[in-house]
Amino acid sequence: MRFPNLRYGNPTEFAHYAMGIPLKDLARILRRDERTVSDWLRAKKRVPWWVPEYMRLRQMEQADIRRQMNMTAIDTKMGVVRGDVIELATRRPKKEPQVTDLRLDDFDPITAAN
Repeated sequence: MRFPNLRYGNPTEFAHYAMGIPLKDLARILRRDERTVSDWLRAKKRVPWWVPEYMRLRQMEQADIRRQMNMTAIDTKMGVVRGDVIELATRRPKKEPQVTDLRLDDFDPITAAN
């Protein structure tokens, strides 16, 4: 068994759930000092058992809230973009201004009266 002592959590699992969260925000979420969280992520110190559990439950809760709100999961879809996939919009022909398009403010009232 890799982690026989139940007082400590799996650092790989913690790193998985902490992925993409800035260190400052992660420290605020866990209510610990940034240096402590940094040591946990770099495996300099052992991770307490509750940290990966809390992160797992937090992720599950956020997924449940998104499901209840009918929001789709935010997945980044990576792929190669080819030229035949992208369709560029065609430029509309330029419309020549008509006399009826002009506002009354554009006319000089003195020259328009003459």
